Amino acid sequence: MPSILFINRVYPPDSGATGRVLELVAKGFSEAGWEVRILATAGPGSPSGTQIRDNVTVIRAGVPFSKTNLLLRAAGYALMIPSLFLRALLLPRSDLVVTKTDPPMLLVIGPFLKLMKGSRLIHWAQDLYPEVAEEVGVFPKGSALAGILRGLSTLSLKSHDLVVAVGRCMAGKLRERGIDPSRIRVVPNIGIEQEIRPAPRLPNEFRERHGLGDSFLVMYSGNMGRAHDFSTTLEAARSIQEKGFSTILFLFVGSGPMESWLRNEVQRLDLSNVRFLPSQAEESLSTSLAAADLHLVTMKLEMTGLVVPSKLYGVLAAGRPCLFVGPATSEVACVIRELKVGAVIEPGDHESLVDIILESFKNSGELEGSSKMIERSMKYLNTERGMGHFLASAEGILPNSFKNS
Repeated sequence: MPSILFINRVYPPDSGATGRVLELVAKGFSEAGWEVRILATAGPGSPSGTQIRDNVTVIRAGVPFSKTNLLLRAAGYALMIPSLFLRALLLPRSDLVVTKTDPPMLLVIGPFLKLMKGSRLIHWAQDLYPEVAEEVGVFPKGSALAGILRGLSTLSLKSHDLVVAVGRCMAGKLRERGIDPSRIRVVPNIGIEQEIRPAPRLPNEFRERHGLGDSFLVMYSGNMGRAHDFSTTLEAARSIQEKGFSTILFLFVGSGPMESWLRNEVQRLDLSNVRFLPSQAEESLSTSLAAADLHLVTMKLEMTGLVVPSKLYGVLAAGRPCLFVGPATSEVACVIRELKVGAVIEPGDHESLVDIILESFKNSGELEGSSKMIERSMKYLNTERGMGHFLASAEGILPNSFKNS
């Protein structure tokens, strides 16, 4: 039986998108006959120690961490990496070690584990650092620190047997870093949306509970993060309000570091057609996502290939059309065009966003999920594209003793 160790800051029941997709993959490896261990940090609902969840051994290390501000968060990450490394050294040897990007730069411990324990290595890149940190202003672009971290990151990536990217745009960035293309695999974060099903727009329990009536809903559902473009959406909301379309409502569902800025901007612009609601429980996502006439996914141009928003897959599972305000070369844009499930708008082009929303509104939701669109979406969300490809990639780098058994 081959063994695998995944290392990531969070793992359920602690919240975090990286933990949710990791749980899905860990279960898949376990069901395929692998011995699976998870090394994560302790959280509010998960004290340090070892437990078994769904036949997966979860080891949690106690590491101080705060999200109060960027500096404290960076300091917590800096302490977390050596703590996780030392804990990994004390664990039984695994045939394969997989590092993720939470905390950033976690991949640097991989080559040392390979040297000291003889494990094969995969880096599962959800984001690319230090580029993400530069773009969101953690430290200046082109600084000496950024150069040092980029050099360490590239050297570590080249020491891994495989690098898994969550989009084709990210694979391109990895090739620019000098990573051998034969060692790169593209595995989208498909799977965490598997409990979401298409549901009626009306009647809809989510609409009823929040008094949304028959409003034409343009919904942003998920993390309101620093990588996302919100200015284009707010300008579109202002334009539509000025045009007098009072039944079109922009609804932000979720939370995140940009939520406070968004609320302040909505107040400053005096937008009566924008509302906010808290994150929804996973069991309610089918009805909340189905309530929207159009969904928004956004990303800043400079984040191309550095991150890939996963919220698109939930929208596809709900059978709703998606408007992507972001770079045309992003994985999200490519999928939307290939599946014909929405439209792609350049960040800053709020006029095009307004035109598309009004066209859909005036045509009684022409973009609303059709049976053919839902069928294309369900076909794309096949787990073989996600979990199956990951498992096959991992099996491909195992020693021959496992392949021949």
